[in-house]
Amino acid sequence: MHRLLAAAATLGTVWGAASDLALGARYCTLRPAVAGCDVIVRETSWLTIGGGEAYTVGRTGIAWRTSGSWTVDDGYRPVAEGNYLLEWGHADGSLTVGGTATDPVLDGGVIGIDCS
Repeated sequence: MHRLLAAAATLGTVWGAASDLALGARYCTLRPAVAGCDVIVRETSWLTIGGGEAYTVGRTGIAWRTSGSWTVDDGYRPVAEGNYLLEWGHADGSLTVGGTATDPVLDGGVIGIDCS
């Protein structure tokens, strides 16, 4: 049983690393952050399409689930280029990801951020 679990964990790690390498994944922590909550973004690019996912990291230090995702034309990486706005309210936040005239955000440009 232990070998099966070890094999499954190894396979999952290799699969995730291969996916990041193949898609040229880049990670960044967004600012401004609030106490007890960080927003981590993973952006990828493949041929003529780009995309990203936003994850919240709370007090545990683990990103349990994605807050949302977006798709961008021509492999543009808007967050890496600084083309985003992260705003915080009393209990949650909002991430707006922007494109350009030639590389628009095709899907999911506004994402709700919940750190609860």
